[in-house]
Amino acid sequence: MDTGAALAENVTKDAPPSLNFMQKRADPSPMPQYAPTPPAPAARRGTTTPLARLAVLGAAIALALTAFGHSGAAADTSFTFNGGGWGHGVGMSQYGACGMASQGKSYTQILSHYYTGTTVSSRTEPSNLRVLLTDSSTITLTTAGSTTISGVGTVGSGKTINLRRSGNNVVLSGAVSATVAAPLTVNQSGAMRISPPNNRFDRGHLVVRTTPGSSTKLRAVIEGLSTRDYLLGLGEMASSWPAEALKTQATAARTIALVHAGSSGDHDLKGYLDGAYIGYDMAAISGTTYFAKWTAAVDATAGKVITHNGTPISSAVYSSSSGGRTENSENVWYASVPYLKSVDDAADSGCNNGRNTWSSTFTGSQLGSKLGIPAVTSISVSGPNTPSGRTDKKTFTFTVAGGARHNFTGAQLRSKLGLYSTKFSIGGSIDSGPVRPPSGSLGDIRAHQGRNILVAGRASDPDGTPTMFVADVVNGKTDWHLFDSSNGYFLSAFPASPGKHTTCVAVLDNPTGAATMLGCRDTVIK
Repeated sequence: MDTGAALAENVTKDAPPSLNFMQKRADPSPMPQYAPTPPAPAARRGTTTPLARLAVLGAAIALALTAFGHSGAAADTSFTFNGGGWGHGVGMSQYGACGMASQGKSYTQILSHYYTGTTVSSRTEPSNLRVLLTDSSTITLTTAGSTTISGVGTVGSGKTINLRRSGNNVVLSGAVSATVAAPLTVNQSGAMRISPPNNRFDRGHLVVRTTPGSSTKLRAVIEGLSTRDYLLGLGEMASSWPAEALKTQATAARTIALVHAGSSGDHDLKGYLDGAYIGYDMAAISGTTYFAKWTAAVDATAGKVITHNGTPISSAVYSSSSGGRTENSENVWYASVPYLKSVDDAADSGCNNGRNTWSSTFTGSQLGSKLGIPAVTSISVSGPNTPSGRTDKKTFTFTVAGGARHNFTGAQLRSKLGLYSTKFSIGGSIDSGPVRPPSGSLGDIRAHQGRNILVAGRASDPDGTPTMFVADVVNGKTDWHLFDSSNGYFLSAFPASPGKHTTCVAVLDNPTGAATMLGCRDTVIK
């Protein structure tokens, strides 16, 4: 193993466990940094090495804050999250579909815009869909007409029946007292309320089973739904919206149903995940006139699904609002899907969209409370930019009172803070923007004025003043030294004990802290 690689391994292995340790090991007063005459030895171009892992220690982030002149704020300082959109922002934007429909676009034009390279094709609709409503320790039924329960008999309208689990049995109480072996089948007349999810259902029939993997929960599934019945009970889009927008929703939802139909488990669709299935309440909420519009959209697109290369797409995902541009699937989740690419979504601001842009403000104390850390004093951010400005995979470093640092991804912040989306920036934080690495060359490492080691060379960073990182190993002991370069050059000296020293110099990216190795030299101090 060469000297540089060995030192990098040694530094990684013996890296200090905390930022405070790193600060104590850093040279508190390096020689004044001035622009020296370029040294004579041939420069060696920097290349990224395993030393970049040092950024994980957190020291580089701390130095980036210093380099930007961003001092810690008081605990009650406010941080404003300025964002846009509601939901994951991949695939179709529902508000965008409404906006495009208002501009005269057809539903096929809208769908081909949001799902890249797709077309609308005809397929045979599934005829027996099963929709999972809930997995719960208790389920309450409120009848709206004559209702038949397997193993029990018939009960009248307006009856409340409570269900709970006992082993592989369903225990009924309330209007009916009985214990029946699961599964339990309920054939309702009228719109029976099922809670959870606390909605009314008048199509298909209810089957109650024991939840796999649980000893206490029951699973409620509506079975026997035609695709039309399922779509009519889908509460995903306001039925008062333009007809072409409603058709996009019906087609996207039908595509999802087709792809999931015939699943090997006890249900095909999750009524709270694959689409907001609210049954009869869709008609009740919409009112007669607008529900007729939704019904017309479902019927006008009967059998129509979204296809890519002749096959129904497996991920006809959509969200409420993109905030002006949709996102690539891989930037929010993991897989890159050819038809889930970022597209402009200017129409997302239409139809009185109140979430096209938004902001939420928190004090440092409020952030700390929500994140489970002490009061926040400053925030920095690093990581790749995405086409729409999503932060799902960016890293936000929260400095708290006392100096400790805590990292969260944008996806974690959305969940913990209750934000509408991951498309946001934070007022008062430092955004690294696109990664533009530093560059430099090592000019000299040598003994200097007795028992000192001098390091000198060139270093620059398009994003600001770069910080230099020096690791020095002698007699199995490693010391770390940190200092800023100046005007494109670096020069510093630090005390050194007698012995053979292996000294490596790296430049830390501003502001991510990623290290680029410039080189290593051996020096003997007598």
